[in-house]
Amino acid sequence: MTYPLVLAHGVCRFDALLNDTLNLDNNDDPALDNLHYFKGIRTMLKQKGYVVYHSKVAWAAGVEKRSDDLKENLLRILKETRAEKVNIIAHSMGGLDARHMMFNDRNDGEIHQRVASLTTISTPHEGSPFADWGLDNLTPLHLLIQKLGVDLSALKDLRTDICKTFNEHKDVKKFEMACEDTIKFQTYAGKQDFWGVFTGLKIPFEIIRKTEGENDGMVSVRSARWRDEYFKGTLDKTDHLNEMGWWAPDQLLADESPDELLTRIHSFYAGIAGQLP
Repeated sequence: MTYPLVLAHGVCRFDALLNDTLNLDNNDDPALDNLHYFKGIRTMLKQKGYVVYHSKVAWAAGVEKRSDDLKENLLRILKETRAEKVNIIAHSMGGLDARHMMFNDRNDGEIHQRVASLTTISTPHEGSPFADWGLDNLTPLHLLIQKLGVDLSALKDLRTDICKTFNEHKDVKKFEMACEDTIKFQTYAGKQDFWGVFTGLKIPFEIIRKTEGENDGMVSVRSARWRDEYFKGTLDKTDHLNEMGWWAPDQLLADESPDELLTRIHSFYAGIAGQLP
């Protein structure tokens, strides 16, 4: 029997208001699950016999806060299911949350011992040039939003220099290599072309393309790889929203319909789940 699956969402989840109103994270209504960040994926996996949970962490807070929240999520799930371990399938910043969570807790609660696998999908392991650009060029706007009470600390933690510092820290390297004996690590990337990417992602797409090449509108293929030995492949013609099953009206000229996209993405997540311990 596969350990419980935890779908860990990324930064600035777009369904936050709906989730607070309708409790999308915990509602078992398939219709409501189709409104979730992970569009219908929990329902699909549950129908295949898996035990599946959604994460809920601070919207755009720094990675330290988000990783603490994720740890509390896992502890609750482990207690509720009485499982020895969980499998984490993380999209975007959710993968960084998981990595920081395990490293930060390595000498305390040792939460990494309760993680069977970590699968990341378009996680900016090397950071995002768009975060660099945003903080370098939109500082007044960023400060104004912060003054309004919205915590955007995550943007700093998504900078390429900040992620590089974390990745190259000798203790992080040593810890994660040691974890390979007990945790299955695997990564996936997404990529799309300029005309296929959702309109709202075209500016970041170009910013990232100029410095790191192929990307999904938010994260480059290079950044999503993490380490070559973990990399399992690229989702072609798939932007950052498509990776969770979401399709935008301006993608009418795409090669696949919304239903075809959702079927493909659901099959992708089912394939991941089928290989987990």
